[in-house]
Amino acid sequence: MPRLSFLILAFLLPSLAAAQDDTRFLELGGDLYGGGSSVVVTEGTATDVFLAAQDTRLATPISGSAHMAGQTVTISDAVGGNAYAVGQTVTLDGAVTGSATVAGQTVTLGEIGRNLRAFGQTVSVNGPIGGAAVIAAQSVTLNSAIAGDVAVNADMVEFGPEAQIAGTLTVYHADPSAIAVPDSAVPEDRITRKSIEAWSEDAPTSVGFKRETIWRGLFTTIATVTVLAAILAALIPLRLSRMRATFLERPLRSFWFGFLTLSAAIGATVVLAMTLIGLLAAPLSILLAVLLGYGGYIVGAYALGVGLLALIGRDAPGAWIERALAAAVGAIIIAAIGLIPFVGWIVVLAVSLTGLGALCIVFLRPQFYSGAASTS
Repeated sequence: MPRLSFLILAFLLPSLAAAQDDTRFLELGGDLYGGGSSVVVTEGTATDVFLAAQDTRLATPISGSAHMAGQTVTISDAVGGNAYAVGQTVTLDGAVTGSATVAGQTVTLGEIGRNLRAFGQTVSVNGPIGGAAVIAAQSVTLNSAIAGDVAVNADMVEFGPEAQIAGTLTVYHADPSAIAVPDSAVPEDRITRKSIEAWSEDAPTSVGFKRETIWRGLFTTIATVTVLAAILAALIPLRLSRMRATFLERPLRSFWFGFLTLSAAIGATVVLAMTLIGLLAAPLSILLAVLLGYGGYIVGAYALGVGLLALIGRDAPGAWIERALAAAVGAIIIAAIGLIPFVGWIVVLAVSLTGLGALCIVFLRPQFYSGAASTS
């Protein structure tokens, strides 16, 4: 889920800057939410921060976790919890007490108290890592002490004079023996060299990471849906209102259109695979189906949140931040329903398909659909 969210954010954020020039903040329950073309936080007492902008920077210490996305993402002060960052250029200069999960074209990392998960084109580790590390990139530079095990999937790995791995090192490469590792970093008897094909099978478990707890996964999902819905609210506020109205006023018809759309995307994969030329495009069809399904999930969560708030007497959201709050409410409810054995996943699937149908009705306006959703 986080990797898919990173991909969607990477496509949406450049447009966000053009769609919203002003910076907006909301403080709720001790947390800080911010969005706009440029978001810079230099003071405050927030526990957790959720920031999305073209240029995003955290320059004040926080006691909780940082969730940041943008073209340029910079954390220059201490983070008491975990750090989650995605962007074209990601720089973590401030010390992170917890774990860090980052993705970007160029990633530069400082001190991390616990585990590190880093993905990008170029990843440089310049600060001590208190736990284990999983790194996948084209080029990796290690120039600090790492207390735990390390798994690296890269075309090129460089070890600086300060590099020192206390645990084991697992190297994944097309030619594993081509990666030279100095004894000062880690002795050969603690190095395991594997082919690139083995990465997808054992990388998550080869460095001693425990499986993510259910609660952490739920929190990440809720935060991701909230941020993505907030971005959509900034980019296409009117259409998002129409999607919400279509979802709530015509749920059965929306579900039917969502089912047809996802079926067509999946069916296209099979049809393309039947031809030699089309086989090359089959992965794109699979990616399209995944993005459509996740898009429906986001729209469904937002619409469900608006509907639930309406039941307690709240008016339809008009401001950007109100839509983000509605999405958070919907995401929490869907996440809770998803925990119900057997029935939960069916409900989540139904909400996603209904959201996808509302999305398609608003954007495509199929001719055999004669209804007119309210835009209030």
